[in-house]
Amino acid sequence: MPRPTIDELETFYNDQKYRENFDTSSMVGTGFAHHRYESLCNVLKQFDVQIASKPNRRLLDVGCGTGDFLQVAQRDGWQVTGTELSATAADKIASRLGIPILTGEITSLQLPEVNYDLITSYHVIEHLIEPLAMLRRLYQLVSNEGAIFLETPNIDSLGARLRGAKWSHIIPPEHITYFQPRSLQYALRQAGFKRVFVFTSAPQMIESTQHLPVPLQSVIKAIYNIAPRLNLGAALQSIAFKD
Repeated sequence: MPRPTIDELETFYNDQKYRENFDTSSMVGTGFAHHRYESLCNVLKQFDVQIASKPNRRLLDVGCGTGDFLQVAQRDGWQVTGTELSATAADKIASRLGIPILTGEITSLQLPEVNYDLITSYHVIEHLIEPLAMLRRLYQLVSNEGAIFLETPNIDSLGARLRGAKWSHIIPPEHITYFQPRSLQYALRQAGFKRVFVFTSAPQMIESTQHLPVPLQSVIKAIYNIAPRLNLGAALQSIAFKD
């Protein structure tokens, strides 16, 4: 299947049916956002405790979706800004939450460089035609003492190995580029980051098992929780620093 163009992707993400499916996803909502934010705080405490406690700290969330994560971070003291490819989503977030949202692809947006203490991007890089261009732009935007945090599906995960072409994250034209631990670390270093930490985690929710009996769901969840110990977790995460 040929790769879509930027214009085709913008049309796809602005489509009403796509927005409705996204807005009703089980991975949308304040509860999910709180869990995501708490997990991020744990990562920051492990690798750089000063970022989370810095006064007037600035956070940029690239591909902010419904804005729930930004709202949670704002309540914890962050000065937040978001970006969204979908103008429909951006307008909805801005009117609902009053948070500044810029519309467009991150490489084309006019943003202050060496400015953000933390840049986050959850499940965005796999949607991009040129992921390395995004990483290089994030390198320009993050402050010298700051960090970027990424999360993307792990193509080397246990689920991907077991399900192959039926893996739930094989969904063109949404997902274009896939990473495993070594390739994500390589891409971040190519973008200029010097200290790069890559790890995997268990999924917060396994949507593909929701139709199964509860006992079987529990068994699968237990297996998925063990997988990150072998670096085979469903979600691939990385925190990267300039120095």
